[in-house]
Parts: sequence; structure tokens; C-alpha cells
Amino acid sequence: MDPMSVASELSTLGLVPFLVYGYIMAGKRQDLMEEKMDAQRKEADARFEMMTKGWQKQLDGMMDKHEGKESEIRDRWMRVVEKVEGEKKEQVDKMTEELKSLSNRVEDVIRFISRPAGR
Repeated sequence: MDPMSVASELSTLGLVPFLVYGYIMAGKRQDLMEEKMDAQRKEADARFEMMTKGWQKQLDGMMDKHEGKESEIRDRWMRVVEKVEGEKKEQVDKMTEELKSLSNRVEDVIRFISRPAGR
């Protein structure tokens, strides 16, 4: 064997452990990066969940406030409607009484007109 071919074989063999070492180290770095990304993803998910809970709490508060105001408006409206209906009933009763009074007067006038002349 030629000394140059032996030297080239030895240098190639010396490169193999370096390549294996580099591959192993790259795999470890990749694993570390994946762990960091998973941790960041979990942290981001936890932050998002906390924000979502906060938003839901705000939304629930707004809905409760809205429902309270809606109930107040509905109650106020019902009081107005009841007041108007009461006033309407009073007016109808008053007009009924006036009509009865006018009817009695008309009947009195008819009786007065229809009585015999001499009496």
C-alpha cells in the first residue's frame, strides 16, 4: 500500500467521528429548541386562556349591566302604560257619567215637551 492512500484513509476515518459528533450535537440542539418552543407555546396558551377568562368576565359583567338597564326600562315603560290606561279608564268613566247625565236631561226635556198642555 501506498503511504498516501493510507493517509487519506486515516484522514477520512478521522472525519467520521467528527461528523457523528456534529450530528449528535445538532440533534441535542434541536431537542433543546423543541423544548423551548413547547415551553413558550404552553406559556402563550396559558396567557391566552387568562385573557379569554378576563374577556369572558368583562362580557358577563356587561351583559348583567345591560339586562339590569333593560329591566329598568321595561318597568318604567309598564308604569307609563299602566298610567295611560288608568287615565283612559277615568276619561271613559267620566264620559259615561256625562252621557248618562245628558241622557237624563234629554228624557226630562222629552217628558216636559210631551206632557199635555194644561197640566
